[in-house]
Amino acid sequence: MGVPSPNFSAGRKGYQPEAVVIHIMEGTLGGTDSWFKNPLSGVSAHYGIGATGEVHQYVQEADTAWHTGRVHGPSWSLIKPAGNNQYVNPNYYTIGIEHEGNEKSKWTDAMYEGSSDVIAAVCGRWNIPLDRAHIIGHREIYSLKTCPGLKVDLAKLVDISRQKAGIVAPSDFVNKQGTVTSTTNLNLRGNAPSTASPLIRTVSAGTQLKYVGLTRLGEPVKKNGCWYKTAEGSWFWSGGVR
Repeated sequence: MGVPSPNFSAGRKGYQPEAVVIHIMEGTLGGTDSWFKNPLSGVSAHYGIGATGEVHQYVQEADTAWHTGRVHGPSWSLIKPAGNNQYVNPNYYTIGIEHEGNEKSKWTDAMYEGSSDVIAAVCGRWNIPLDRAHIIGHREIYSLKTCPGLKVDLAKLVDISRQKAGIVAPSDFVNKQGTVTSTTNLNLRGNAPSTASPLIRTVSAGTQLKYVGLTRLGEPVKKNGCWYKTAEGSWFWSGGVR
């Protein structure tokens, strides 16, 4: 359901969505609709999820919603620095999703279902990896808040979203950290250890790459199915490193 908000900036200043920020409304879906439609509020998000799983869209994904512009004590590993202890406005490169309730509210199954539907679709459209480095709570950007609350299970939300996107973790995944060096131009892929997964970026030969785990059940390339996984959730083929 479309509930357009006037509180947004057209475009994204040359950026595009790279992560999804999860919020709690501290109120009802109807109350949030009214607040976001009020120009004096100066706030918005891209989507809102009701307790029954109802989805409202306030701002188009290609535009900048005003949901996480303040930064304080960020713990998010992928936040973009701008120098002098400043940061690029996270609104430019995130999608914001609000959820009905308050910080002590237990999320309904319908909320997990509705939210994961939106997350899986958004990440598919923008090639955003479906992992905890890219699906984050508001408090990971603005540490003075508990948002999205004390009851939400973000790992569960990511897992459900991955299932809906058809992503299954390799059954033999090994948690192991290390560093390797690329021997050629090497593609880093999102979502799954496969050349069919979205291209995240390409690194040149001689680039050091840190990994947090590996699987030998990835897509075989030249009969080698071993792939490494980075902390950001991307995958790279072991045959291109030493």
